[in-house]
Amino acid sequence: MGETRKTVSTEKMRVYFTVDTETSMAGAWNDPTKRPLPLERSIFGKNDSEYYGIPLIMDILEAHGFRGTFFTEMLCSYVLGRSEVQNVVSYIRSREHDVQLHLHPVYWYYHCFLQGQPRREKDLMFELPLDEQEKLIRIGVDLFGQFSGVAPRAYRAGCYGASEVTLDISRRLGIEVDSSYNLCYLDRSCGFQRRPLNGPAHLAGIQEFPVTNFRVAFQPGYKPLEIGAVSVGEILTTMNLLKQAGCRDVVISLHSFSFIKVLTERHCQPDRVAIHRFKKLCAAISQLSGEVDVAVLGEANLGDGPLNGSDCVPCLGLVRPAMRKVVQGLNRIPWI
Repeated sequence: MGETRKTVSTEKMRVYFTVDTETSMAGAWNDPTKRPLPLERSIFGKNDSEYYGIPLIMDILEAHGFRGTFFTEMLCSYVLGRSEVQNVVSYIRSREHDVQLHLHPVYWYYHCFLQGQPRREKDLMFELPLDEQEKLIRIGVDLFGQFSGVAPRAYRAGCYGASEVTLDISRRLGIEVDSSYNLCYLDRSCGFQRRPLNGPAHLAGIQEFPVTNFRVAFQPGYKPLEIGAVSVGEILTTMNLLKQAGCRDVVISLHSFSFIKVLTERHCQPDRVAIHRFKKLCAAISQLSGEVDVAVLGEANLGDGPLNGSDCVPCLGLVRPAMRKVVQGLNRIPWI
């Protein structure tokens, strides 16, 4: 897997399901009795005999013949153990999904802190000096190669914390595709200068595939196509408007714990709303098979053709977002 690159139809819209496959610090900085959550909980989502993490995400994708790109965090291996991350990478590859590189610097600095070095709670790659960025990305690329046997082709920074400088470093280390750009997080955790960008573009020598966003009429800011944050109707409407504008690529974002509402070291509660939403979305996209290809970023076609509609940010009306907010509000009730 990963070495054979599939070329999808240029006439169809391409949808990429991307999953940030990672754990949580879980308060470890402030409580010496705590550690980052074990990957069995935060990535596999194990609760008793059920799995609500990447196994369930894959089950739903595979039910429709789809594959996902799983951006897998490497640096937590210094805290939770190499075998834990190796197990995740092997599992993704065994099910023939696309595994790519994800890095949260906080785990490296927490590891250094445990070794007696000064405390540095830093997690945004673009805020680090150039030499530190290069060091950590190089470590991540090396770990990825050790765990998978191949070099990563694509990268996403933790918290979308990249910039043009980060992309230039990634390019020099062999990365061809980046998916760190997210309009919703610009000037917060995302450090890019170019804006707006909402579709593939050549940026700092790399092919950037930003997470797709939309706007809501009469409201500031942007909404990313994250399965836990927006409705199926909003996603499908955004896809249609982008297609009309000439943009053929849509990047949808999940986390390995997107289907979990309560996540602790000993307990997790499934998020039935998010699970139902994802099933409904995959079923809807499956019905559009004549118009849409579901692809993976590790096999994205990086041809020289024009990349249209990269600056288009669709504006949705007020009705669908209002309905989604009602559902989100109800879903915050713990027992639902």
